[in-house]
Amino acid sequence: MYSLLLGVCLGVIYEALKIIRLSFGFGKAGTIALDILFMLISSISVFLFSLAFLLGFIRIYVIAGTFSGFFAYKMLIGRVASKLYCPLISFFQKKSHNIWNKIKKIAKKLLKNTYNILYNISKRKRIFRGAAGSAPLDKRVNDRNDEKKKPDKKNSGSSKSGK
Repeated sequence: MYSLLLGVCLGVIYEALKIIRLSFGFGKAGTIALDILFMLISSISVFLFSLAFLLGFIRIYVIAGTFSGFFAYKMLIGRVASKLYCPLISFFQKKSHNIWNKIKKIAKKLLKNTYNILYNISKRKRIFRGAAGSAPLDKRVNDRNDEKKKPDKKNSGSSKSGK
């Protein structure tokens, strides 16, 4: 009889994990993770049940009773409970969608600012330099050489002001 009660408790745990999975829309990876979590919980609980009541021996009637309690819960109470928590799931879906969109906006702003910061740092430190012997490494060297070669514009040519 206690194994039937254990099956019903596992049914309640399964419904709680189902609500979480459907509310937050984790996708296939989330479904797999929550199913593995449920399998771990159920196997540990059956093992602890066996330790407490059967001196550590796992009997087939305990496993059959647990499955019977789980399926009885799913067929009787689980169907009624699913009609009650469907509005709850839709509410959580809307809220989690809004929260997820806000997180995306914040992350997009942060990543955009980070890109600009990194772009400016790479320009300032001149991380990507030319190969040896190609172009000078510093632009200021080119500017000084160009100033020496070009004539001064102040004294050369005529002015357009017409004076």
